[in-house]
Amino acid sequence: MKKLCVLILLLFIFCSLTITLPAAAQTSTSSWPFYVEVNGATGNPGLYDLIVPFHVMDKSLDDLSDLRLIDSKGREIPYAVRVRRDVENSRAIETTIFNRAVVGGAAEVSIDLGEEHGEHNAVDIVTTGSNFRRRVVIEGGETTDQWRTLKTGEMIFSFNSDNKLVDSNRVSYSPSRFRYLRIRVFPDELSDAHDRPEITDVRVMMSVRERGELVTWSANVPSVQFLRNQGAPASAWLIDLGARVPVDRVALKFFDSSFSRPFQIEAIDDQNVRLVASGELTRREGDDRPIVINFNEEEHTRNLRLLVTDHSNQTLSLMSIEPSAPARQLVFELKEAPAQPLRLYFGNRNIPAPHYDFEKELANKTSTNVTRVGVGSRTSNGNYTPEPLPFTERVPWLIYLVLAVSGIALALILVSLARRSMRRPSEPAHTPSAEV
Repeated sequence: MKKLCVLILLLFIFCSLTITLPAAAQTSTSSWPFYVEVNGATGNPGLYDLIVPFHVMDKSLDDLSDLRLIDSKGREIPYAVRVRRDVENSRAIETTIFNRAVVGGAAEVSIDLGEEHGEHNAVDIVTTGSNFRRRVVIEGGETTDQWRTLKTGEMIFSFNSDNKLVDSNRVSYSPSRFRYLRIRVFPDELSDAHDRPEITDVRVMMSVRERGELVTWSANVPSVQFLRNQGAPASAWLIDLGARVPVDRVALKFFDSSFSRPFQIEAIDDQNVRLVASGELTRREGDDRPIVINFNEEEHTRNLRLLVTDHSNQTLSLMSIEPSAPARQLVFELKEAPAQPLRLYFGNRNIPAPHYDFEKELANKTSTNVTRVGVGSRTSNGNYTPEPLPFTERVPWLIYLVLAVSGIALALILVSLARRSMRRPSEPAHTPSAEV
């Protein structure tokens, strides 16, 4: 009986291990089903970059964490992926406001930026009132006696409509190192003859805008489909982007000269449909520019559907479709010549992210020259070996066999215990002997 219990215990342990322990992670190049060869990284030390192409993104994870850069000797080269969106960084500068005044109806203040202020190129001007459009003049100087014009004719405004506020109070100018600034805000000269502005606050800053890199491509114009949207006649185009890729805008050209119709764009993945943009599709007579539709947020998808509600109008004639997305820039550093060919492997959706230290160090290195390289076409990896399935998936009947054997063994144990209990003789009652 003890041997039977031990056997059952061993079976349970074996089954648990085969269920819970995944296959050992592969670290060789056989772990990735695809690769592209990197062209141009010949070995001179320095930073290199490449734009990840669509035929790589189509088979990779959305965040590209499955990519590995490996040379022919199996050496892995750390990299970082940057999404090249437009980025604006602003650094505020501590200031002191003095000499508040009113000159000819214009509000005026002077500002001292201190001795160690560095460069500045923008101010945010906070004024009293609403529903205005006011002209601004900004001057700079090393002293408060001599001033040079930095910006003139710029407008700040603030308007309320339907409980929505639209305003702009930032004025930019060429980078300057003047210690003192003088700002004048003139009354609204068009809509309010009694406007008396007051400057309540001024924030001086150094604003740096890093221009992104946009990838744009052409998609085939599909056949139009006729349907109804909310009871009204509508037209729909199912747009194939060519691969499952990121997209955050689309530019449309039409043969029609003028129109204004409700539209919506949906991202479609299998049965998952997501609304990414909606509004009014408008074109005026004589305007031949493409209509650019920006999405609410970036999407990873293969298909988009453009739905236009026509009502009683003629169906629009779509001329061209150009989707766009911020480029995915892969940056890496060569400290010595890599063994050629240098390959970028991808397509393993189960491998964990690498979390290279290089990602954190890159911010201090991007000021140096970066050499742009390219990649070849997608190639199937002949050495690819899929990760083995867990043992219980390869032998699915094992769990049922273990459960059946365990059930039979438990039943035998219960029967054995019942028989022993029935065979045990009853013990005679103990009575004390009588004393003589």
